[in-house]
Amino acid sequence: MSMTGTFSYEKLVLKEGYGKYKPNEFSECHILLHLLEPEQHASLNIGYQLDKEIKIVVGHSLTHVACTVDLCLLTMFEGEKCTLQCTAAASDAAAGDEYLMLELTLVSFLAANELYSTSYQDKLMRAVTLKELGTSAFVAGNVSTAFHKFSRSLKYLACSAVDKDSFVSDSILSNGTCASDSCHPMLNANGDVSDLNMCHLTCDDIARLTCHCWLNLAACQLRYQNFKMAAVNCSKALDKDPNNVKGLFRRAQCNMKIGNEHAAVVDLEQALALEPGNREITRLLSTARQLIRKSDDKLAAAMSKMFR
Repeated sequence: MSMTGTFSYEKLVLKEGYGKYKPNEFSECHILLHLLEPEQHASLNIGYQLDKEIKIVVGHSLTHVACTVDLCLLTMFEGEKCTLQCTAAASDAAAGDEYLMLELTLVSFLAANELYSTSYQDKLMRAVTLKELGTSAFVAGNVSTAFHKFSRSLKYLACSAVDKDSFVSDSILSNGTCASDSCHPMLNANGDVSDLNMCHLTCDDIARLTCHCWLNLAACQLRYQNFKMAAVNCSKALDKDPNNVKGLFRRAQCNMKIGNEHAAVVDLEQALALEPGNREITRLLSTARQLIRKSDDKLAAAMSKMFR
């Protein structure tokens, strides 16, 4: 079996499992993981303990290899044993095309609720958890894993919007805050979580969390120099918070890289109005204006030659 994409792998079943069901995201699994030819990967951080039965939660992995293991577990039956060949990191990351072979056994599992039967509160809890895991992975330099976590967080946020009315309408006041907590937001300006009681999430908190997930996706794409998609995701973040300075600055950086300096200037002027005196914004704005002037001078010179 093989998968395409960032977490590509090949799986060979060594022992058939039993039952009708497979783990899903957030399932609690007991697994055995063995690294074949460990001497060739002595410095590699797998992310899961080897050669010992361990308990994991599918989706909580923080490294590229562990994330691949999680995705493989979604295809396995209880008791199944397989070999798993995968890359040590994303193909364009530092580890290049280094491959490794693992032996994976799903000893047992306790499935999580399926998405359709997951409550509004639990969807938000999962979204917050994945966002925090993504942040930890990004800080550790595991960009592919971080991107995956932020993407999954956004999917839970999108799904929670479907049944938002059934939960929120009874607990949200007319000013957009929860009846149980109308004063204290859950998330700070950086999107960090200060409390995990989903009853106390305000509408503004949820919008802020969504905004920061889009910005974090853009940050991952910037690491891989995917400037066009990073700009698109910055725009999605700014749809939620049009005055988000980080979003404006990051989108301006992307537009500068793809030669759209005029759009960058618009964003940077707005960002500077929101944060007067910000040196990074001022410096980038000056650079963008200089590039525009040079481009205009070249165009003027070319036009003058045409009409001599």
